[in-house]
Amino acid sequence: TTNGSFANGDGIKFGEAIGANLIDMDKVQLHPTAFIDPKDPGNHTKYLGPEALRGSGGLLLDQKGCRFVNELDLRSVVSNKILEHCEPYKMPDGTEYRPWAWCVLNEEAQEKFGKPMLSFYKDQVGLFEAVEGTKGLAELIGCDEAAVIQTLQEYGSACDAKICQKTNKVVFPTKFTENCSNFIVARITPCIHYCMGGLVISSGAEVMTSAKTGAVGKRQKIRRLFAAGECTGGVHGGNRLGGNSLLECVVFGRIAGERAATIKQEKEGLLADGQWQQVKLR
Repeated sequence: TTNGSFANGDGIKFGEAIGANLIDMDKVQLHPTAFIDPKDPGNHTKYLGPEALRGSGGLLLDQKGCRFVNELDLRSVVSNKILEHCEPYKMPDGTEYRPWAWCVLNEEAQEKFGKPMLSFYKDQVGLFEAVEGTKGLAELIGCDEAAVIQTLQEYGSACDAKICQKTNKVVFPTKFTENCSNFIVARITPCIHYCMGGLVISSGAEVMTSAKTGAVGKRQKIRRLFAAGECTGGVHGGNRLGGNSLLECVVFGRIAGERAATIKQEKEGLLADGQWQQVKLR
């Protein structure tokens, strides 16, 4: 997972314990590019490899040095391709871990991503390795150099044609060729990244429960209980779009915070009439 050990779903558990309704608990999002740290490959929490790695032109290669997916496809598609196509990671004790792939950036992709940020992943955390040319790349991957050369030649031709017949990729942020020299390479694997499910809330961030007999509608609010963020569900549908959880936190966080803090206010907002109102905390 890309979440820390502190993320235990406590908010959902607390709500469920007092009768809150849950929704979409089966909908869990994988992120395709969580870094495997070669110094600690089995660590439960992994650094997230940002979407911009692929958005700036980074390629995903398997253990044979071949591309196998449109790097810019949906997270779910890229994740499934890695799980289906790539080999398990070999742990230091010889056991097999989880399917993984190589993420490769050439000089142009590094510039587009931003070298200051890359220096954090490469120099401070040690997740990227630098290699020189197709020979160095093949040696690190552990495959024939001819396979790497063929992969980059095919990708360069696809860039010129503006379509990759193998993966149906039609957007090429960066062109790779067999003549590229300065590569940086990381090991990546799909990881749990976001849970679309959680507590059912109203448009006013009120946590909802099943309606009692005789109530109007199927649900009713749990008085004075508000929620926002990843503990809530139903906001993002079946698969959250990147960045939308930040928008959700801003929108529903503001609503929940103001309503919880001013639940006894007669007026709707602290500045409803242009003047600060005295706050009556619940």
